Amino acid sequence: MFIKILKQLYSNKTCQSWIWLAALLASWELATRFRLIPSYFLPPFSTVFANLIKQVTSGNLGVQALNSLSVILAGFGIALAFAVIITLLCSWLQPIETLFAMLSTVFNPLPAVALMPLIILWFGISTGAMLAIIVHAVLWALVRQLLDGIRAIPKVYYEWSDNVELSPLRKFTDVLLFAIMPHLIAGIRIGWGRAWRALIGAEMIFGMIGIMGGIGYYIYSARAFSRIADVMSGVVVIIIIGVVFESVLFNQLENRTVKKWGMMRE
Repeated sequence: MFIKILKQLYSNKTCQSWIWLAALLASWELATRFRLIPSYFLPPFSTVFANLIKQVTSGNLGVQALNSLSVILAGFGIALAFAVIITLLCSWLQPIETLFAMLSTVFNPLPAVALMPLIILWFGISTGAMLAIIVHAVLWALVRQLLDGIRAIPKVYYEWSDNVELSPLRKFTDVLLFAIMPHLIAGIRIGWGRAWRALIGAEMIFGMIGIMGGIGYYIYSARAFSRIADVMSGVVVIIIIGVVFESVLFNQLENRTVKKWGMMRE
């Protein structure tokens, strides 16, 4: 019976992930409790978790996390809409594809925070500036992935769509979108991470945006007053949000598309 349970755990990636997470948290707690790591350098996980609950329920961390999440979702949605429109145009017109391939080559390596002073001059210190910086961080990485997906589509797909006389819209929804879905999901994952890095970095450098600011401003303020438990609480919140979106949204999207269609192994 025990061996059967071990085999099931070995074949279940979700259980493996939770086991590794529990092992890492236990190692963190034990290393700090036995003073292998100084508490001023890294407080125990139990202390960070208790402080996290306190800050979310009675402090500003919960509101600031929602502020950051709302800005990121808005900026990410705008970037995704632009990327889909650009991909649609690139699939129809070769010069448009060449143009955006060049633009993505130029702007994709450019760090979003490097543009922050210029964006502040244009938009001021406002939520609009944050949206602009997130759109820049996400758009070019996503466009790069989608253009690579277009180039990877077998020529026979286009020939088949021409033979059955699909309309341009049907060609996009039935052929192009299907073929580039793995690249789209990869681009969404990359863009999601870049959006968080852009927002947190911008808030740490340029301070509070809006009435209460976001997680980046919370972490920066806690660092200024040497509240290491608060700093770690902010970091843990970012990790939790990332894990939730990865498990609930991205993995489900992947399961219902590329894995269901047989384009990726389980």
